[in-house]
Amino acid sequence: MYTSNHASRIRQREAQNARNNRAEIVKALSLGDITRRDLFKWGILTATGALALKNGLSPFARSAYAAVPTGAPHSPLNGATKFSQPMHRLEVQKPIPLTRGSNGNVVFPTDLHERDAKRLSWHTDFSDPNTNPQDKIALTNPLTGRGPIEGRPPGEIFAHQRWDEFFPKVGYILSLSNCSSTTYFHDLMAHQAPDRVWSYGTGSAPMTRGKNSTVTGKVPPPLFKVRYGEPVLTRIYNNLPENREYNGGFGRNETQLHFHNAHNGAESDGAANVHHFPGTFYDYRWSTTLARRDKINTQATDSRASGPDDNNGLVNVAGDFRELQGTMWAHDHR
Repeated sequence: MYTSNHASRIRQREAQNARNNRAEIVKALSLGDITRRDLFKWGILTATGALALKNGLSPFARSAYAAVPTGAPHSPLNGATKFSQPMHRLEVQKPIPLTRGSNGNVVFPTDLHERDAKRLSWHTDFSDPNTNPQDKIALTNPLTGRGPIEGRPPGEIFAHQRWDEFFPKVGYILSLSNCSSTTYFHDLMAHQAPDRVWSYGTGSAPMTRGKNSTVTGKVPPPLFKVRYGEPVLTRIYNNLPENREYNGGFGRNETQLHFHNAHNGAESDGAANVHHFPGTFYDYRWSTTLARRDKINTQATDSRASGPDDNNGLVNVAGDFRELQGTMWAHDHR
């Protein structure tokens, strides 16, 4: 007969073995030692493309030793209890005024020293054989010295849709970076190492060879205050370390932002597998429209489809009022 402590130790050992087994599979797959077809054939990969939820492969599979669903020990709370500390408020970001250049590009204020944003990615110019070699150097990833400076793929398929119609008048600049050494999740819990927590911080200050970014990620992350019918351009720099092992093996250092609840083009909505790498930026153009605006309430005459105008009034917008959202959220699609 097993005691509860003994069973708990066995479940912990099972969970760790499962983590180790999954890590070996992921490593072999990344090195090309095995293929996804092999994993399907062996029953290790599910139809959804995820590793199977089975004992020996997943710490969340049910243990043979007890009816504990995860088989893993509880996270240490260091004496913290539920609802014992106020939730920190998110820091509202100040929108950056944008103008339209004579070439149709988005122009940032000159003091920010930011490259224009445009309908086609700068990757298009980088990949064009007719681009001047000196210009191509300026379009090269400053951290790695290879690949383009913009992570959005080249060509029309990732061009911002209906660029002129939804031309952005305001924007934001954020960097995905290491958090500071004072990051913690509760007063009773230890501060986290800077390279163990990644989040968004305000501004660019991109990394270059031998120089770390001066922008640190914030917990909780920044907050945007946007309005329906107000197109927004958000530039996200990937300032994570070039070496993906620096964070202890948790997560990947590529990123792609996925914006929920709004009606935006796929190129600006965290398109699957369009992750961009350290040293690059990605320009997201959010049209911030209501769904079915081309079919329903096209002239914005339905007052139910409206939002605040910041002067105690409402402004009507085209589209389906049933799609109105008060709070939207985003997350890293990687």
